Order: sequence, then C-alpha cells, then structure tokens
Amino acid sequence: MILPGFVLFLKILSLIVASWLLVHLLAVLGVFLAFAYPLWWFLAPHQTPCLLCRVRESGEQCPFCRQTVRKSGDLNPKSFRSTVLNAFLILVLSLFSFGLVFAESRLLFRLGFPPTPKTASFIIPPKGQYRLGEIFPMKIEIAGIKTPVNAIQADLGFDPQKLEVVDISTADSFATIFIQKEINNEVGYARLTGGLPNPGFFDEQGLFGTVFFQTKNPGIVQIEFLPSSMVLANDGRGSNILKDLAAAPYLILPEPISEEESELQTALIEPGVLGEETEETQLKFYEEGKILGEKIPSEIIKEEKPGLSKFFLDLLEKVDRFILSFWGNLFK
Repeated sequence: MILPGFVLFLKILSLIVASWLLVHLLAVLGVFLAFAYPLWWFLAPHQTPCLLCRVRESGEQCPFCRQTVRKSGDLNPKSFRSTVLNAFLILVLSLFSFGLVFAESRLLFRLGFPPTPKTASFIIPPKGQYRLGEIFPMKIEIAGIKTPVNAIQADLGFDPQKLEVVDISTADSFATIFIQKEINNEVGYARLTGGLPNPGFFDEQGLFGTVFFQTKNPGIVQIEFLPSSMVLANDGRGSNILKDLAAAPYLILPEPISEEESELQTALIEPGVLGEETEETQLKFYEEGKILGEKIPSEIIKEEKPGLSKFFLDLLEKVDRFILSFWGNLFK
C-alpha cells in the first residue's frame, strides 16, 4: 500500500522537475517561439493554442480573446490582437526564465561550480649539498598561475635533527601584506602567510618568500610543503588552486664550515641582511623576530569524493553555462 504522503511527495517532486525543465527550455527557445507564434497562428490558426484559454476554466472570460472560454470548443486565439498578446506573454516568460537561469548560475558559482582549475605549484631548488653549520637560502616560488591569486600560505616541514630555520625573509616578494610568520625548530615546521589586494598577482611565476636554513647534523634531509599549504585564487570565492606539493632532498656533508665562514654566516643573519627591512609597501601584522613556536597544523586538505549532490549540481552548472554561452555567442 502506497502512503498518501509519499504520493504527495512524488507529485511535488514531479512538479519541481517539470518546472525546472520548462524554465530552462524557455530560457533557450522561448524568444524564438515568441517571434514564431504569430506566423504559426497565420499558417495554422486552429492548431495554435491560446495560453490563457488553456489555463482558464470553462465559462470564464479570456482577456486576450475577449470571449468566454469553452473547453469543448476551439482554444486558439480569435484575433490578431490575441495572437500578439500571447506572443508577448511567451516573450516575458522567456526573459523571466533567463533571469532565473542567470541567478541559478550565480548561486552555483558561489557554491563552487564550476571549480577553479588547480594549476599553481610551489617550486623549490630540486637538490643541493651543504656543510655543517652552513646557512643557505631556499626561495619559495609559485608557478603555473592561470588565475590571479591574492592569498598564499606556505607551510614547510623538515627534520629538526638535521636542519633549523634561522629566519624567513619577505624581500622581493610579490606579496604586500603578511599576517603570519611562524617557526618551530623543535618539530620542524615553518609557515609564511600573506597576499596582496585586488586584483591580485597574475604572472607565470613569482617569488613569495625566502626561508633561511642552517644545517645541524650530517645526512640526507627532505624539505617538503605540507598539505595545509594553500594558494587562493582571486575568483570571488577563495578557491585553492594549489595542484601539488613540492619536496626536495638535500645532502648535509660532515665537513664543518671554517671560523671565517662562520663569522660571515653570523653577518648574514643580522637584521636587515635577510631582507626584513623591506619596502614600505609591505604591511606586516606578525611580530618581527618572534619565534611563535606553533604546533604543526592538523588540518589536511582533502579532495571531496564526488557524491550524488555534487553530480547533480555539476549537471545544473553545465546546463546553465550552455544557455548563457549560447546567448552570449549569439549577441557577440
């Protein structure tokens, strides 16, 4: 036995689906139908339906035809005036449907459909070898930027037994605002977060910052970008367009640097040499020289598995994009 509530649910669902189909069909074909309607009436007047006669009850007055509706009789326009009014009604409904489709596309865009392509990558020197006690710079560069970006978070992980971060420089960075600079040499973690205002940074490749490491013990050590790293696009919804995480091995030789070289290394890390005295256009909201010592973030960026709702929303977006592209190309 089918429950009455279930039957009502199916009727409502069918009405919603039919209304959605009608709206999208009118958004594409409604304008053509409105202009073809008078010709249709002229060629086949008895096969041309009057819209208001169809929806009126028998005995009611049709304002277009100015006649009483009789369901047993012809429900076609009775005059050229009625034909023009029917065509105008179709045109209004078509424009209204197009507006609904446009609003639906904007809503889907806010929900992340279509997703902004992931094209950006962090790039670091692929290899290198250094001696004990040596300080070396590692530039954090971003490549593959196909969409302007305005926020970057670079999280680095390394073996704290073999390396330590002495500082992070923002000299020559394309970013103009920095809100985080965190270093934790106990767990092997460093973060630099910053960006720039609208319209963002749009170039094939750019320097975001430079991390200065100092070697501690000999051996092979890997420096890698953590999954919490982000490159956010200036697309109105902050899409993360980082497509992969770079990593590179470095060899630390057992030979220590000399005393003279150690003095030069000490001079290298003096304030201003690393570039902390940057251009006046850079705004910093972290405390200069403070090692924050935060723990490694536990958040991991994972790709959501496509579900039924995502498939449905993606289909809606493709339909809306087809309709908007159709009219956009037509009026170009």
